[in-house]
Amino acid sequence: MSQATTTRQIFRMPVARLVGHESFPWQLSQYAKKAEASSQLSLALISGQKILKDLRCASLLQTQTHDESRCMSIIKEAAANGAQLIGFPEAFIPGYPMRVWAEAFDPVFFTKFQKASLSVTSSQYQRILQATRDAGIWVVLGFVEVDGNTMYAAQSIISSTGEVVLHRRKIKPTGHERTIWGEGPADSLKTAVQGPDGVIIGALNCWENIQPLLRFHHYSQGVQIHVASWPFFGSIADGASPQVSSDFQTTVSRFAAMEGPMFVISSTHILRPENAALCGLDGTPWNPKKGGGNAAIYGPDGVQLTPPVDPGEEKILYADIDLDHIKTAKLMADPVGHYSRPDLLSLYVATPPTNPAPLVRYNGKEDYSLLSRIPQLTE
Repeated sequence: MSQATTTRQIFRMPVARLVGHESFPWQLSQYAKKAEASSQLSLALISGQKILKDLRCASLLQTQTHDESRCMSIIKEAAANGAQLIGFPEAFIPGYPMRVWAEAFDPVFFTKFQKASLSVTSSQYQRILQATRDAGIWVVLGFVEVDGNTMYAAQSIISSTGEVVLHRRKIKPTGHERTIWGEGPADSLKTAVQGPDGVIIGALNCWENIQPLLRFHHYSQGVQIHVASWPFFGSIADGASPQVSSDFQTTVSRFAAMEGPMFVISSTHILRPENAALCGLDGTPWNPKKGGGNAAIYGPDGVQLTPPVDPGEEKILYADIDLDHIKTAKLMADPVGHYSRPDLLSLYVATPPTNPAPLVRYNGKEDYSLLSRIPQLTE
């Protein structure tokens, strides 16, 4: 390494797409057979030597199921490859519930789905924290959280010591998702945290990435690397509606990278034809048959840093990213800095309560509401 290079800081950051369980897909060993899965996961791996602000990124695609043991094996594998950060798509555990977009609500299906979801007080969640601690890497985990009888689309950012440094819930589930998922409270407006070597890592779920006010607030937290966690979207070429297509998802992710400006790790699920029936999608308008895999990394100038791949292809993609490119992009347009007019336009952000009131649950036990349990996650 030359003398000049040693003045820079290099990170290696793969973003992985994981083809896992079926597209709704969760691991329901006692309820449903294990399907040969298809989902796509983004792994952001930051590794490497302390040399000024370079990141090496990759997109990795593999095939397994969507339970906590698979999650832990990914964390372990990423660490073995020198990773420092892993980012997962929306609802990786137990998997995105494509069935919610079918014509009729299915209480039997969603009762099973809720049982397969993840509580932050569960032994499964604790094992993921332990795996993160053992691996010594950072994790952005997208999962369906169950709290009492309510489910949420949640994201936890877990430090390399296994500490939950940020936990949030999707503030507004989209469309039919609102029939099964609750809304995140004001705590969930904190969307970013300082990660390894001071890099600011942020995360939003799915269509949170198209909410202008939320995006502005997200940028104001200084995000440098943004994990955009997405579900499955089919392509327009295969008959998907443009607004819920992989074309839409990639456009949103790329635009966010330029608007931030920031690096965006876009992570999605994949669907295989054999899993559509298992999702309960046959005979419904929402019956995409394949694809959906569009994991990629975008630079702050909107350039895709990973080569295009087939939407169903399992592959590892790499790209080098330099954090100084954010500074360069912001010379022209910093939407929360010199390229804003706070004297003319401003955003009100609700402040979460500092002392959330306890509540008594239906089982008679005292607990705390909403996200006030966060300080308890690593006790």
